[in-house]
Order: sequence, then C-alpha cells, then structure tokens
Amino acid sequence: MNTLNIQHLPYPEGWFCVGTSESIAAGQLKVVRFFGSDVIVYRTVGGRACVADAYCPHMGAHFAYGGSVEGESLRCPFHGFEFSPEGECTRTGYNTTPPRDARLPQREVCERLGFIFAWYSPTGRSSQWQIPDGSDGRWLPNLTQSFTLRAHPQETTENSVDIGHLSVIHGYKDVGALSPLTTTGPHLHARYYMHRDAGFLGKAGELLRVEFEINAWGFGFSHVDAHVIGLGIHTNHFIFVTPQDEHTSTLTIGLRMEPLANPAQVHPALSLLPRAVVNEIIRRSTFAGFASDVKQDFDIWQNKVYVHPPRLATGDGPVMRYRQWARQFYPTAA
Repeated sequence: MNTLNIQHLPYPEGWFCVGTSESIAAGQLKVVRFFGSDVIVYRTVGGRACVADAYCPHMGAHFAYGGSVEGESLRCPFHGFEFSPEGECTRTGYNTTPPRDARLPQREVCERLGFIFAWYSPTGRSSQWQIPDGSDGRWLPNLTQSFTLRAHPQETTENSVDIGHLSVIHGYKDVGALSPLTTTGPHLHARYYMHRDAGFLGKAGELLRVEFEINAWGFGFSHVDAHVIGLGIHTNHFIFVTPQDEHTSTLTIGLRMEPLANPAQVHPALSLLPRAVVNEIIRRSTFAGFASDVKQDFDIWQNKVYVHPPRLATGDGPVMRYRQWARQFYPTAA
C-alpha cells in the first residue's frame, strides 16, 4: 500500500481494568464507564467481585442511583428486585415469583495484583485467555493513580515496542534490546535496557542503568518488571488502559516494590534510617518518576492519529510485528 491510511481503531477484545481491589469493599458498588456504556462494579458480602450492566432488566432503573448489595445479590432501587452474580433474578420486592426472563447481564471478572478486570468482546464471545496472577507476599502495597484521556489501548500499548520514542520523549540514553520481541497468542514479551537520569531519587545528573521486562496480555494489561542495576531496587509497573467510549479511555498506573535488602546501595545515609521509612521514601520517589514518565506521552496520545502502514526507519523498533500481533484482538475484522 503506497497511500497514507489514517483511521480510527475500533473496540478491541480482552481483559480491562475497572478499578483497584481496595476501592470496592464487601457490600459496596460503584459505576464505571466501560466501552460506551455504564457498568456496576460491586463486591458481595462474601467478597466476590462482580461487574454487571448498570440498568435493571425489570424496568430500567440504574443500580448506581439507590441500588445496594444485599448479601450475595445486587438489589434494584426501583422495585427491590435482586440479582445473583450469575444474573438470575432471585426475588422481587413483593416476594412474588421472579420473572424467568429478567436476567441481568454479568461480565466475566478476575482479580489480579490488587486490581479488578472485566472481559470485553465486540462479538460477545467468552474470554479467550486468562491473565496471570503474580501475587505473593514479598511486595510492598501498590501505589496507583488513574487518568482520563483521549487515547486508544492499541496505541498506548504500542509504546512497549516503540524504542525510538524512549530517547526522544523520555530522554533515556543508550536504549537497547536484551532479547528480541516474542509473541505467543495474546501474550507479548520483550526485554530492554536503558540509562536514565537519577533525579527521581534525588541524584540529579547521575545516570542509572535500568533493565526491564515487558509482558502484555492483550491491550488492557501491561506489566513491566524493572531492576535498577547497582542499587538493588526491584519494582513492578502496571499500565492498564480501559476504553470509556470510542475516543476516551481510563489509564490506570500502579507500582509495587520489593523491600530493599540493602538501603546503603541507594545512599550510605539511608542505612541510618528505619528500614520502613527508607522503603517508603524510595517507593514513593520511584512511583513519582514512573508517573512523570507516563505523563510525558499524554500530549502525543491525545493529539495523534492512527497511521497504517507507518513509514518506519531504523531505530523505531518492531512496530510492524506488534501490529500483526494486535490484529487478533479485533475478531469482527478476522
């Protein structure tokens, strides 16, 4: 193809974040904009996370406006109809026989790494893969932040292979691949190294070598395992992008850190402070640096158009391999 093709990307299939686990306690609910419609994210009294359509199938009331969680059921504010996590109407507000066809659509849900994910498919098919858990007891609690921006998850996830922008936008030095990009079904894997300014640790002018491993499962779940060489800092960075509608997405970022084994590696003076204080300082400084890096992409994402095929040059990274992998998440176009 020799002509420029600029188009808007459609909704993709996959697992997408609808909130942090701690944001929904047992017995609570909230409304989330999800692929052009409202959904209710709630947790039963028994602790099960659920995601349901926001409107009652009985007579259309919105659960977020007066609805409640009653035991293991979601209760409608209009007539008191209750629905199980499987979508079955279990009772009416007048203790009469529930109508058989009053079913509340429920989405497939999983909780991973302190976040809640719901499955979306433009064709309505069930989940085609699972995302890994990766939870264990060695990590400090997550730090998270969410943003609303004009962006598509294919474009944001493409940053994971766009090596060229790492130096131009983020100012990283000597960026290179530790291993080639590989893809297996919905899973994408790549390993890189780079040198960056250590200013986020209060060491302006110093360069740190960071080696990081990227794992993405579809467009909605990106996990970056990062090691700051020589300082003993090991972090996981999460980037979750969920479309609110055709043009706008919620970008949720998170970071967890492994407790430092030897704070003196970061700075000798830190050995004089309580270990918990040191971990908190480094954890929050690292998260601030991560958030700052992500925000540097916002103006690009929010004002660009999707160009395919791109006019690539040496140094761009494996963008076309990424786009070939990306095609599987649009089953309507298959």
